[in-house]
Amino acid sequence: MSDERLSPPGSMKRVLDGEPGALLEVPKNKRGPLAAAVTLRLGHLFSRWLERNVVTGWGGTAPQLMLIVLLVRHKSLTMGEAAELLDVTPRAITRLVDSLEKEGLVSRQVSPHDKRVYLISVTKKAESMAKAMMPKHEKRMTELFSAFTDKELLEYIRLNSKLASALKKELSENS
Repeated sequence: MSDERLSPPGSMKRVLDGEPGALLEVPKNKRGPLAAAVTLRLGHLFSRWLERNVVTGWGGTAPQLMLIVLLVRHKSLTMGEAAELLDVTPRAITRLVDSLEKEGLVSRQVSPHDKRVYLISVTKKAESMAKAMMPKHEKRMTELFSAFTDKELLEYIRLNSKLASALKKELSENS
């Protein structure tokens, strides 16, 4: 009797360990589900790693920190630009900005060019906090991704960007 599971545990471990040829043993119709499982696993592990290694010592969430870092780098963004850069809905960016505004970390002003558009920027408090944390966080991220060669890292970024584009396209078509 054949094993109908996506990938028996031993085979899955060999694929996850990067054993040469292990992926070729996975039937073609099971490779997409396997890639999805690997992506979910990576997302879970990376979120845990972020919480333990990067956001440590700051009271906020990873998305809040990401927004602050974006605002420090760009000086100001519209709500729409921020939502697009973080790949979140307008409602989610509003909640993020509301929470950071209450903490005195961001401010929101009406655009001088269009009264319907709000510009968000960091306060001096958030800017100094981010500038103090960013070198440590950048160092930790560099250490983590040093598992890749330069060529592998560029390929990793390219492939993830390609998958993100496909996901965005499908989500926009199905909404």
